Amino acid sequence: MWDDAERLRKIEEAEKQGTERLLSYFPAWIRNILTENIDGVEEVAMDLGRPLVVRIRGEQILYREVSQGDIEYFYNKVGSFRSNGRAGIPGTLHRISVIRDADELAIGFTIRFGRAIPGIAAPLREWIGGRESTLIIGPPGVGKTTLLRGIVEEKAKTLKARLVIVDTSNEIAGDGTVPHPIIGSARRMMVGDPRKQASIIMQAITNHSPETIVVDEIGYHGDVEVLETARRRGVDIVATVHGEDLRDVLENPVLKPLLGYPDLETGKRLTRPTFQIGIAVLSKGVYKVYPNFTGAIDQALRKEDPEGITINTLTKAQP
Repeated sequence: MWDDAERLRKIEEAEKQGTERLLSYFPAWIRNILTENIDGVEEVAMDLGRPLVVRIRGEQILYREVSQGDIEYFYNKVGSFRSNGRAGIPGTLHRISVIRDADELAIGFTIRFGRAIPGIAAPLREWIGGRESTLIIGPPGVGKTTLLRGIVEEKAKTLKARLVIVDTSNEIAGDGTVPHPIIGSARRMMVGDPRKQASIIMQAITNHSPETIVVDEIGYHGDVEVLETARRRGVDIVATVHGEDLRDVLENPVLKPLLGYPDLETGKRLTRPTFQIGIAVLSKGVYKVYPNFTGAIDQALRKEDPEGITINTLTKAQP
C-alpha cells in the first residue's frame, strides 16, 4: 500500500516519463514548439498541407504547414491505431487520433495531452465523499475527464478495490495493462470498442462487487439501461456526459431514464433521477455543483435557473 508521498512520487514520475515519450513522437521542429510551452499545451492538430495548430491554455496558435515527412515521421513513431482510430502510450493519459483519406492513408492527427492533477477534486470533497451517484456535465475540452479522474483519486482512498472504472478507450486510467497511479487502489476494466461499454459495465456489476462504478461519456450503445440496472442493485455511479448545461442534458432523449423521464412540455418528470449530485464543468477549474440534483432538474423543467454552488479552484465558493 502506497502512502501519500509515495503515490504522489509515482504520479509525478509517470507524468514526466509520459510527456517525454509523447514529445519524442513529434518531428524536431514541432517538438521544440511544444517544449517551450509544455505545461500549457492541451492539444495539437497535425493535418497534411495545413498549418500546425497548437492549443495552449485554450488559445489556438498556428505555425507552419505540416509536410508529408512530418506525417510519416509521427505515424511511424505511433506504430498502429485501434479500429476506433485511436492510439495511446502505455502508462500515460495522452490520446492520439488519426484522420485518414479515402484510401485509408493517414493524413492527420489529433493529439490530446492528458494530465493527472493530484488533488483537483479536493475542493469538491463535501459533495463527492459520500455514496451519492454523481453526473458530470460539460462540453468537449473543458476538463470533464480530468475532474472525473480526480474524483476517482478521492473516492479510491476509502473504496479501494470496491471502486471499479469502466475505461472506454483508456480515457480515465491511461493506456497499457497497468493503469496510471492517479487511480490509487481502484480497479480498471478496459473497453477497447465503445460499442462494448454496456456489456463491460454489466460484467463489472455481476462479477466484481463494486460499490461504485465510474464511466466516462455515457449515453451510447445501450449503457443507459445497464446503468439503471446498476442503481437498482445498489451500485453508485459516477459518470460524465456531453452538454453545455443541465438543459442540454434534459433535452437528450437517450438520457431521460437516468434523469427521471423529464417532460419538457409539461415541465414534470415521472420518476426519481438516478443521480443525486450534479456537477457542471463551466471551464477548466470552475464548477457549478448541484447538491440537490433532483431539485435542480425540477427547476430547469420549470424554466428556472437551477440552484447550485459555483466553485472556482482559484477563489472561494459563491452561491
